Amino acid sequence: MFRKAVIDTGPLFSALVLNYTFGNGGARGPARFTSALGPALHSKDSQVQFLGLLGSINVKLTTSHVIGELHGLQASRLKLYGDDRRGFWLASIDLLTQWNIDETLIRLLDLAADEKFGNFLPEIGPTDTGLIQLAFQHGCVLITQDERTLAPKARAVGVDCRLVDRLLPPKR
Repeated sequence: MFRKAVIDTGPLFSALVLNYTFGNGGARGPARFTSALGPALHSKDSQVQFLGLLGSINVKLTTSHVIGELHGLQASRLKLYGDDRRGFWLASIDLLTQWNIDETLIRLLDLAADEKFGNFLPEIGPTDTGLIQLAFQHGCVLITQDERTLAPKARAVGVDCRLVDRLLPPKR
């Protein structure tokens, strides 16, 4: 569907959760983590389609800020400990390696100095501002679940921003 895309924290975290739960033939119980996923990803069909969609993107980009947010999401939404937490991170690193995800450092001071994007910082923060700048620089789509703040700001500067729930076929 897309040759190159920037992936926001929510969709990336969802992909890591699904990758972890589908490991070992789903033995880890995907239903246990359904609440950690967006509403568009509550059915098995949509989960499989979503992983296929992200997997089909040739060049996957994200920022170091997004990678940094993943640990907090795992701790707050999955509440994994011990071997389960270790298993989640090992599975996540395996997937990110398989995808050859390009993690780019977007420096706060560089964002602040950028006339086009610096004014977004106080309102949406460095993570979202960096994602918009990265998608703009690469001239590619930005995939997010954030319809309220990130998507409108990205679209305002001409970034093609796609919401996960609109990338998946409608529920039947």
